[in-house]
Amino acid sequence: MMVLLVMLFFLPFPCAWICRVRFQGDQCGDANSIDISSQPKDLSLALLNPGLALVTIDSGVVMLRGTKIVSTINLGFSVTASAIAHDGSEAIIGGHDGKLHVYSITGDTLKEEAVLEKHHGAVSVIRYSPDVSIFAAGDANREAVVWDRVSRERGCYWINCQACI
Repeated sequence: MMVLLVMLFFLPFPCAWICRVRFQGDQCGDANSIDISSQPKDLSLALLNPGLALVTIDSGVVMLRGTKIVSTINLGFSVTASAIAHDGSEAIIGGHDGKLHVYSITGDTLKEEAVLEKHHGAVSVIRYSPDVSIFAAGDANREAVVWDRVSRERGCYWINCQACI
């Protein structure tokens, strides 16, 4: 079984590089460096579509297929976190304003489908459940919200959360 590892380095100085390394068993392949021309903030992989990755930058996202940048999308708001559905069909992107933007992914483009507004601080993390039926988001105020993926309705809500999503 071959596993793809994408490394995102958070260095104390501005760096715009991402490295992709292939692992098979206990062996690793050569690292491929990708210059995304902006400081990366978050990274999300489509687990069932292994070549697809979404890298969050200040003004939007960079979409990767393999080691190739296929699009750099300016979203018009300050981006803080992202998650991509396991099959690569949907992305959720969080902003400094606490909003969650839900996008469908077609080819190399994003189409906004909904904006969810329940957070009171900058969104710091977004993750899908293993079966992708729900997703959770946490914010800078230590609040976590669980959402239904289909109805986009808020489910559980925690304040002063200290657990990792």
